[in-house]
Amino acid sequence: MSYAEALLVILVTALVAVAATIFVRRVWGTAGRRQHHEVGNPVYLQIGVVFAVLLAFVFNEVWGEYNTAAQAINGECGALHGAAMLAHDLPDDHGQGVERAILNYSKVVINVEWPALQQRQASPQAASAFQAMVEAAGQLDIARSTDATIQGQILSLLAQAHAFRETRIFQANQGLPVLIWVVLSFYSLVLVVFVLFAGVESRIAHSFFTAVFATSVVLVLILLRMLDYPFEGALTLSNDDFAKTVERVTTSMGAV
Repeated sequence: MSYAEALLVILVTALVAVAATIFVRRVWGTAGRRQHHEVGNPVYLQIGVVFAVLLAFVFNEVWGEYNTAAQAINGECGALHGAAMLAHDLPDDHGQGVERAILNYSKVVINVEWPALQQRQASPQAASAFQAMVEAAGQLDIARSTDATIQGQILSLLAQAHAFRETRIFQANQGLPVLIWVVLSFYSLVLVVFVLFAGVESRIAHSFFTAVFATSVVLVLILLRMLDYPFEGALTLSNDDFAKTVERVTTSMGAV
């Protein structure tokens, strides 16, 4: 969801809340609404507590998953850069094949896989490029015993990068279950209805309270939706770490 879409949803929610307030005031007078309010206020408070606890739990989970995806990107790029540095230190440019493979994989992730992640999919081309990195590291020309140690370290770092890659892909299509959205929407609607039947005498104040409450709840739900899929919408995670990896590997190789 983009910022423009979020703003549109908030504006529509405010208008609907005002229209619903006007309708309720015309059907039920202040005295009738006050009777509903007196009976429903204890229920409203209890439902509000349940909704707050549920919302806090869901937000904590979504925010944690979002940060997990961000950390996976950082960890993957860090492992790739470390492998490239080790490959660069091999004598007689024996590690250039690994560096080129890392450079190619990073470019494929930026240009091909990142748009695919926005569709909650992984890129087969990126998977093939990753496999090419592993093959290049496994086929290194080892001339010294210390080079074998470096090769093992490179393969270990690539294994770490693969684990981070799998986490990144998993987070791209792992969202909240539909049932949770249904429950959150139900509680939100119930609370807004309770506010609609508040025994407020002033029409302007009643409309204002209802609109502010409804838009506040919707705003939180919109934020949850933006964080739910970390590679979509306005809060999408950036591929800057991969761009920096390309820059660093290119510089170490002496490429233009």
